[in-house]
Amino acid sequence: MKRVFGKKKDPGPPPPSLHDASEAMDKRVDHLDVKITALEKELKGYRDKMKSTKSPAAKKNLQKRALDVLKRKRMYEQQRDQMCNQQFNLDQARHGIESAKASVTVSSIQC
Repeated sequence: MKRVFGKKKDPGPPPPSLHDASEAMDKRVDHLDVKITALEKELKGYRDKMKSTKSPAAKKNLQKRALDVLKRKRMYEQQRDQMCNQQFNLDQARHGIESAKASVTVSSIQC
């Protein structure tokens, strides 16, 4: 019968809880914040260089680089905002589950 239906799967690690998922998202948000601050520093450096540069060709090159950095920064900010919204939804779901468990235990005690 093992050939027809296969063997049972070995029990693996337990699935992550909502709390674990929320913590992992928090770490990812922190990592994105670090990337954003690094890009802000890079942008500030480009601004300072553009102020001191007099050559139009060099200025155009610096503007192009700064624009690329700004686009990356905006992309990371959008990802961070999306992660924060997902984390908020996870926390709301976890809170709803905890309150449902609490109300079930209270109602079972009263009966």
